[in-house]
Amino acid sequence: MKPLLIFLVCCLGLSLTGISQPIQVNSPDGKNVIEVYADNELYYSVKRNGDLILSKSPLAMNVGGKVWGNNMKYKKIREEGFNEKVDFIVPRKYKTTQNNYNKLTLTYKEYKVEFRAYNDGIAYRFIGTKDKIKPVIDETICYNFSENYKTYTLLTNKLQNWYEENYTIKELESLPRDSFSITPVMVEADKYKLLLAEANLVNYPGMYLQASGTSFKGILPKYPTKEDWFDGDNKIYATEREGFLVNSTTKRNYPWRVMGIFDNEIHIISSELIYLLSDEKAGDIDYSWIKPGKALWDWWNDRNIYNVSFISGINTGTYKYLIDYASEHGLEYVLIDEGWSERNDLMKLNPDVDIPFLSGYAKSKDVGLMLWAKWINVDKQMDIAFAQFEEWGIKGIKIDFMDRNDTKMVNFYHRVAQKATEHKLLVNFHGSYPNKGMRRKYPNVMTREGVIGLEYNKWSKKATVTHDVIIPYLRMWLGPMDYTPGAMLNAHPETFYFNQHEPMSQGTRSHQLAMYVVYESPLQMVSDSPSKYDENPESFEFIKETPAVWDETIPIAGEIGEYIVVARKSGDKWFVGAINGETPRDIEIDLSFTGNGEKVIKVHSDGVNAFQQAKDFEISTVTVDNNHKVKIGMARGGGYVGIIENLK
Repeated sequence: MKPLLIFLVCCLGLSLTGISQPIQVNSPDGKNVIEVYADNELYYSVKRNGDLILSKSPLAMNVGGKVWGNNMKYKKIREEGFNEKVDFIVPRKYKTTQNNYNKLTLTYKEYKVEFRAYNDGIAYRFIGTKDKIKPVIDETICYNFSENYKTYTLLTNKLQNWYEENYTIKELESLPRDSFSITPVMVEADKYKLLLAEANLVNYPGMYLQASGTSFKGILPKYPTKEDWFDGDNKIYATEREGFLVNSTTKRNYPWRVMGIFDNEIHIISSELIYLLSDEKAGDIDYSWIKPGKALWDWWNDRNIYNVSFISGINTGTYKYLIDYASEHGLEYVLIDEGWSERNDLMKLNPDVDIPFLSGYAKSKDVGLMLWAKWINVDKQMDIAFAQFEEWGIKGIKIDFMDRNDTKMVNFYHRVAQKATEHKLLVNFHGSYPNKGMRRKYPNVMTREGVIGLEYNKWSKKATVTHDVIIPYLRMWLGPMDYTPGAMLNAHPETFYFNQHEPMSQGTRSHQLAMYVVYESPLQMVSDSPSKYDENPESFEFIKETPAVWDETIPIAGEIGEYIVVARKSGDKWFVGAINGETPRDIEIDLSFTGNGEKVIKVHSDGVNAFQQAKDFEISTVTVDNNHKVKIGMARGGGYVGIIENLK
């Protein structure tokens, strides 16, 4: 089948495989079923509880002009079940989880195709088996749906972007045909929530999805052949491209094409599917040095520190103060953002910022120092810079402005992770495509952006409270996200305004604090000024007490774009976080998951006037009996945090 014909089959939902009977593989619980049609051409469909949720969809890969999955009968078929306990080096939701699936493998002359059925989704990938250097020219990725379902998409019209947009909520057939979506995409298929994504992206371009009728087809950026500066000297974009995606050995695993399948959206919060589909770390590498935690961050609050005896700014005195403040309040890190070095040279320090002194001083205070850098500088100075960072005692690096996911850029991410591992550096990717499972192989990749976060409040209204209750169900499913919460100036839309020097958030104070429970990031930013936290010590106490990693997670209730309630455990304490959208609501939660016995709950909730004054909050202590239900009231744009301890 020629590539054009494959495209037409995908878009029009045609079937060229006759009436051959499919090969089936079921999830361990029997609810999800993949039906594979392998009579010359290769197709698959998906059912849940007997309901067809993905119609017959083709898959193929053009390797060196030969189309895998086309006009070839498989030589062997194998079905297997798999179940193992997986321990997390850096927990996100849990300390451990189960990797439990059934798989079907079709073996051809030069490749295999593997399908996996999990209880929370399905996935497939191509596996090359011949050690030959050939270009992958293109890949057919298609999701054919039988109806015009409602979708949530992060639309762009460029293959180079910063992966930060508001979600477009439209039926499939209403989506613009000149744009495509950053993954994951959500499809509401009658009774089910489907998430379309990819996992284990290595030496290959990242995937976008473009609507065509009631289908999505995959779009993959070709390998760059010419690059030019963009946005001054901050970025480099591809201006010309090759006729292939990647040219490498074909004896390898290609990325997983993934569909998460959920009966309702709150179940998404439990899923680690992207992580489980990704490569494990090398067995002999020691990551015991990794320390999750919270970082006091200078950039968002514009170093707006007052009631002090020094001039605040990008200088040694300011960062010494931030280190002292982090130490006093039990924060693990201080992140020094842009300005500590020359703009285009990591090895030439700003004379006003004494990094060697500050790193040593931070160590004496049991605080780790982290540094920001443009990816362009890291790319050209990685060896010498990372070695210098290790010598100084720097604990982590925040890398920014990549804005691409072609193969060349994907490989940069992996080179960074490998080199950072050698020098025991934590990594935070900004200007980054969303997670693809990389943190399983490189646990020191702690978090990344690829999300509209708090920074947008400095110049736009995009970080709305509705957006805040969409991203846990979509973006966060892929992995940790660096939203950077912690604002102490809070406003509703009618009183919100941009302010670079003294920024604010949308939604209530409790809405901000609940993000530390709801949003997952083993490296969590504390974004406002120490002066603001000194003015709001009761709220700051909740931030300090909330961990960055969790032993256990229990999704309680929620609806995409409306609200979310999550319970998480750390040690012997449970934390309940709730974030609300635009509509005020009262809900009741059952605390039976915390076990038997009387409990005390320390609560940070919306105040009685929070509906009009977003900074209004109430601190209370509630004692409840065994398995007692607790009522939570949230204002528009509101929130709730409850810290639960059993009384001995």
